[in-house]
Amino acid sequence: MKTFEFKPPSDQEILQAQEKLGVVFPKEYIDFIKSGYDLGDAVVEALEITNPPSHADIYEAVKSARSFLGLPEDLLPICENNSDYYCLTKAGEVVYWSHNGPTDESWLNVKDWQNQMMAEAND
Repeated sequence: MKTFEFKPPSDQEILQAQEKLGVVFPKEYIDFIKSGYDLGDAVVEALEITNPPSHADIYEAVKSARSFLGLPEDLLPICENNSDYYCLTKAGEVVYWSHNGPTDESWLNVKDWQNQMMAEAND
């Protein structure tokens, strides 16, 4: 069986993704994607910007969440959880957005969110 070896996106691929998505990624998010989208043993999977499996394609997630679920334009989904999303705000915070209505879940930055996802997976 062939195993998949993660190849971090290049700076050029990251720039292309930012242009395509119309956002500027905060440093913490760039570090996260270069780390291999590491969420430890968390049951959620991050959305990917390069060569994503179909279920983890950030471009398709953005398109469908905005078209069918009403995701606001100012949020960028970075991780899907049963048609709900962990999203980046323009200020670099991560918020949990639910298609069922607003939530109060938020983190100051990607690193804080990543640390919580990993800690909860190890509980």
